[in-house]
Amino acid sequence: MNTLKYIYYQTKNKIIQIILEQLKQEVQKIFLTEPMIVGPKQRLHISDLAKKNNFLVNTNSGEVYIDDYVFFGKNVCLITGTHDFMKFGEERMNTAPKEGRDIVIEKGAWIATNATVIGPCTIGQNAVVAAGSLVTKDVAPFTVVAGVPAKVIKHIKKKAIEQKQIVYSTEKSII
Repeated sequence: MNTLKYIYYQTKNKIIQIILEQLKQEVQKIFLTEPMIVGPKQRLHISDLAKKNNFLVNTNSGEVYIDDYVFFGKNVCLITGTHDFMKFGEERMNTAPKEGRDIVIEKGAWIATNATVIGPCTIGQNAVVAAGSLVTKDVAPFTVVAGVPAKVIKHIKKKAIEQKQIVYSTEKSII
């Protein structure tokens, strides 16, 4: 009888380990590939051709538009929400604009790991936001920005663009 109990518990423990490992893989997949949305989900407009990873997006104070071929590094934050620093206590905590702080990320932009974008602003076509940067203003197309706050560090030259022959599909963009 003891042998049967031993086999039963060993089998049960093995099954639990297999289930936990599969569950762990699925949870990691979700946390590493899907955005975390704070605020109304219908305010996030993201192309199926964008690579999402695990960015956080706050839509409490505006819409967020993410166009084709945009891609994110890990832990990017897109923040439309804000609070009035001239208010105090509960009023500061609970008062925020409902609109007007939109973020638009145009076709082909790259927002690198741990960057934060605070709306309202537009990240232009094929622009690059360097890792760890804080964007508080518009970023022109074909521009590389870096730093806190983000500043232009480089322009992507037309000659380089022509050599790469950037080609997009003819599908309609979401922006």
